[in-house]
Amino acid sequence: MTFASERYASRRDTLAFIVCLLLSVAARMTPTAWHDRVSEGLRGTLLRPLVAMQGWAESVKITRQRFARVVAERDSAAVVATLADALREENAQLRAVLGLRERLPTRHVAAEVLHQSLPTDGYTLLISAGSRQGVRVLAPVIASGGLVGVVRSVGGSTSVVVAWAHPDFRASAMTADGAVFGIAAPYGGGDPGRLLLELRGVPYREQLIPGTRVYTSGLATGEGGIYPRGIPIGTILSVGEELAGWARTYRVLPAVHPASISHVIVLLDTRADLTGAFEALPP
Repeated sequence: MTFASERYASRRDTLAFIVCLLLSVAARMTPTAWHDRVSEGLRGTLLRPLVAMQGWAESVKITRQRFARVVAERDSAAVVATLADALREENAQLRAVLGLRERLPTRHVAAEVLHQSLPTDGYTLLISAGSRQGVRVLAPVIASGGLVGVVRSVGGSTSVVVAWAHPDFRASAMTADGAVFGIAAPYGGGDPGRLLLELRGVPYREQLIPGTRVYTSGLATGEGGIYPRGIPIGTILSVGEELAGWARTYRVLPAVHPASISHVIVLLDTRADLTGAFEALPP
């Protein structure tokens, strides 16, 4: 039984081989036009699903390539938009600094903010002006919006600036009309992500409403030396502490955030009144 099955299978294979051989010989002998008609018929019947799958695979490949190209173009556009926004902001600051320089009645030097002087010190700035440009220790540093800080150390072509957010920063302050005086210092409480100042030592009988502007008074105080009169420090936000009916402390929104500036001005002469230089600032 097994031998008969094997012999039958062998004959079947031989017959299949002979049939395929005859078909191949016939196919080679037939005209080309007939080949094309047969191929077209096979593609339209038996091979139609395979042809459809091949077309679908090509479509998927093309779609992926287009998607990758669109993603690349979108990323490039996002990078360009980000850089454009940064450049516009920097240009706006530079124009504002140039405008302020034209209004300043005292000697000064402009500088670019390079980076933080120390990796772990978020209260200092490194600027591109030093002793060669006439910068000295304790020289006030301002931006187009107002007070930035004071020079702590000076190199040949760079200087380290202590920003107003530094715990040791102090500045004598006053209101625009010169009626109320106090000491401006960093505010040590509240949200750590929101840097604020506070106006200390305001007499209890004096009340400041939110939105009142605070300026440097030109009086000597603490490490900061003497700041010229009339540099904007910030605006009153709210009442802080009340010291037993003797004095009040007010929270102040700073006029300048150290992390957002790209150009500054170092004042080389502190004897002038700068109130008029900042009169063009919006309320």
